[in-house]
Amino acid sequence: MPSRRRVLIGATTLTIGGCVAAVTGRSAKTITANHDWPMAQYDSAGTGYNPNVSGPTSAVELAWVYETPSWFHGASAPIRLGDTLYATGTGVVAVTVTDGTERFVRRGPYTSSLAAVDAEPYRTPTLAVTSTGGIYGVNAGGGVEIPGTNRGIGSERWEGPPQGEYRPTVDHLPTVDPVAHDGTVYAPVVGTNDIAAMNATDGSVRWRVTVEEDDVISASFGRPTIKDGTLFVANWPNQVSAYDLEDGTLHWERERADQMQLCTPATDAGIIVTSRNGVALLDTDDGEPIWERDLNGNATGGTAAVADETVLLSDGNDEFHALDLETGESHWSIDFQDETQPVVADDIVYAVERGKSLRAFEVNTGTERFRYEPEEVPLSPPIVGDGRLYLTNRHRVIALEEST
Repeated sequence: MPSRRRVLIGATTLTIGGCVAAVTGRSAKTITANHDWPMAQYDSAGTGYNPNVSGPTSAVELAWVYETPSWFHGASAPIRLGDTLYATGTGVVAVTVTDGTERFVRRGPYTSSLAAVDAEPYRTPTLAVTSTGGIYGVNAGGGVEIPGTNRGIGSERWEGPPQGEYRPTVDHLPTVDPVAHDGTVYAPVVGTNDIAAMNATDGSVRWRVTVEEDDVISASFGRPTIKDGTLFVANWPNQVSAYDLEDGTLHWERERADQMQLCTPATDAGIIVTSRNGVALLDTDDGEPIWERDLNGNATGGTAAVADETVLLSDGNDEFHALDLETGESHWSIDFQDETQPVVADDIVYAVERGKSLRAFEVNTGTERFRYEPEEVPLSPPIVGDGRLYLTNRHRVIALEEST
């Protein structure tokens, strides 16, 4: 099978044949390396911040481009485990982080970002992913390739709930990202108002709770987050809940005055909850507000990142903000349109504007360091590592590095 990789170095383009097939017998990869980015927003707390990596700080250029199969529609953030980058978009592609060489391609219904978790007795991690049809556990080693196809034996380990329940969505629209923690996958159950905890080995349900009892309301969820034995989740129309991580017992539930709670990054100071108009810090013990800010926004998606006691987010309207985590007071704001999912590394925050422009700002001052606009759109949220940024870009996976 010919490779779809193109390596770009300066103005030179190289095409290399061949591919690397991955099998289930590959060595185990424990998810602890400093440069790993094992799930969307980096960690189970949803901070979007890896203190062990750095990215580009000035103008960027393509380090490499991987051309995906024509059926691939990438819009979700990739993840990284060791020297392998994984991206989803109606399937999974795995490439090397160094030069984009293809390792394997597996077609499937997967649309969210992945969440990697070690799972016994497998020698490779399980990659949890959601779609409009359910929740799946995918083999990080790719399984054994079936020649002439984009499928493999053992490439999919399990399929979880909803077991026939279904809520249609727009084709290729990313579904809610799952979260993995200590051998368990946590995710909304598509087509229901439920959250489920599933064993990463076989997808069996450890617990399942109904967040919104009203059958008429389809409770659109934000990405769940985890801290200190508690799972936090926000859902439309105006609810934030906290559950015991082990058995799903409800700790507290709060209805907010504003609609569209979107995210719940968990910090030592409290839970960051965004809404259509603004943002609040809630107490982890009871969900009561510590501070609230009206940003005059209009957000129905996106999330916040938290780094160095600073909350970083777009208001979904026309500004990107840096707020003090303890007080909610503004450090700075800058013109920025639409919602985004920012990530932070080495005092730089990276955010994609309107799905087509990657922008980088200094966390302390808001000074813009660079802007990158590809020929194709949309751009996924980025991940950071080894001085590079990695993104999916519709029918491509790309790596960006500092311009020389």
